[in-house]
Amino acid sequence: MWWRYVLIRPFFALAARSKKYDLRVSGVENVPRYGPFIVVSNHQSSLDIVAVALALKPALTRRHMWPWAKTEIAQGKEGPMGWALWKIFGVIPIDRSKSDHSEAILQSLKCLRRGELVFVFPEGTRSKPGEVKPFQFGVANLARAAPAPILPVATYKREDGGIQVNIGKLFTLPPKKRMYEVLGDLQEKAEGRFIRQVETLREWADTVPRDKKGMKLIARMVKIVTDFVDRKDISFDLFFRLAEEEDNEFIRDRVMELLPEGWKKLEPESRLKPLPFARKE
Repeated sequence: MWWRYVLIRPFFALAARSKKYDLRVSGVENVPRYGPFIVVSNHQSSLDIVAVALALKPALTRRHMWPWAKTEIAQGKEGPMGWALWKIFGVIPIDRSKSDHSEAILQSLKCLRRGELVFVFPEGTRSKPGEVKPFQFGVANLARAAPAPILPVATYKREDGGIQVNIGKLFTLPPKKRMYEVLGDLQEKAEGRFIRQVETLREWADTVPRDKKGMKLIARMVKIVTDFVDRKDISFDLFFRLAEEEDNEFIRDRVMELLPEGWKKLEPESRLKPLPFARKE
């Protein structure tokens, strides 16, 4: 569907240059001209997806970007703009009533293997200006499942009222201790061998140049993963839940680096509310 973006983009770009929005972009040189990669951004308003899509022009003139979007948008609960973007460009639907996002991860893997982009707001909902909510596990689980790099993006309203988009450099998640503990528990089981192969592919992907040939190689690596998943020879319940809290924080820190000084990272509500049996002073 990338051609729809190419056709409609000039109209959005014209509006973005208006005094009302005055879209400015920093870090365009960090945008790969080819996929696959995962885009993550903080979430401030309904215009974020449009602003980010305009900022990623170097990649989106060649490939489609598939955003994760809650199913309420298709029902018109987020306004006509969200509904229109859902219908025109297509999305990877997220049912927030379910904690299992394995289907979204599977769809994302299939998009990535085609060399396309996947876009996620890891906060899951909008935040107040100057704040970034805790990141949900969906994008971290996807990043653990896919040997594809992550492109961090930050968007916010400047003091003059204009929209700012800052684009960081591609990165991949580092290996974690718990990952090897899981593999040790699985030993020679099929799940353990598969997870170890994915980790090896991610290490290779981290060394691949981000040019056309390099990104094609990464897409082939993702295809290896999806081929395993499609065969369904093993249970992937564990595979789709390998992320840790440290992974969420690692990704959130890459986004925070692109925001103005003074922005705050909010803690999960479970950390803020005292337990029912906590002793009162």
